[in-house]
Amino acid sequence: MFQEIAPDVLDTQYLNTPLSDDAYVVTIHQNQLLLVGEGAETRLPTYAEIKTTYGQKLATLRYLLAVGDHHFFYLSTDLPELGDFSYQSMNALRHTAPKWRAFASVTAGHLAVWYANNQYCGRCGHLYEPGAGERKLVCPNCGQELFPRISPAIIVAVKRHDQILLTKYAKGYDRFALIAGFVEIGETIEETVRREVYEETGLEVTNLQYFKSQPWGFSQSILMGFFADLANGDTYATDDYKSDPDELAVAKWFNRDDIPTDDNNLSLTKTMISAFRSGDI
Repeated sequence: MFQEIAPDVLDTQYLNTPLSDDAYVVTIHQNQLLLVGEGAETRLPTYAEIKTTYGQKLATLRYLLAVGDHHFFYLSTDLPELGDFSYQSMNALRHTAPKWRAFASVTAGHLAVWYANNQYCGRCGHLYEPGAGERKLVCPNCGQELFPRISPAIIVAVKRHDQILLTKYAKGYDRFALIAGFVEIGETIEETVRREVYEETGLEVTNLQYFKSQPWGFSQSILMGFFADLANGDTYATDDYKSDPDELAVAKWFNRDDIPTDDNNLSLTKTMISAFRSGDI
């Protein structure tokens, strides 16, 4: 999956790391990243490239994370697009190489978006300052502390014997996927699974089986994958479902041998579909 970068290791420990010219720099504008290169070569710029291209005094950079000797920093300066530098969606990094840099860049982007969206204290309106000793923001006026946020979300593969329910979203992503949604306040993960399936399809599920999780910086979330059996599955025809038109454009049952193939298992969704198609589940 996208986060599987062994033997490289992502290190998000908050450290007082010195800035070097070869460090990668994350700059955010409207939740997009300033990137260079094209196609599989798309990447974050280095600090040396930023200085050469923009030739201006830059604000203090904040350390984000590292993979080995490769460090990533956040630059809060609002830079314009110049030359080969352009603001792009994080999705531009999904299929870039090397894999360790792609995953680290998106995770660094997750942290940078958090910094960019939390400049002022939500309690009193004063400008936050970076905390000492750990990754947090502290209000010097009222003492409010803020830590990075991760939104928990679930992905559900609904099974009926040797069939699986695949869906297509009503907007945006136009490939077969699984039912997914964010956890609501006060819900258990299991309750979220049952609610999302029912809201999107009108179906009820049972026998929830945890599969795997995946950090997903594209949506600042942690994904948790489950397989679940269709409750009272023997009483349903294979086309029984009530698709929510605001959520789904398509919801269709597939036999294992008829499941559409994909050329990658970067996402938890694709990994789960592949596991079912191959008979591992």
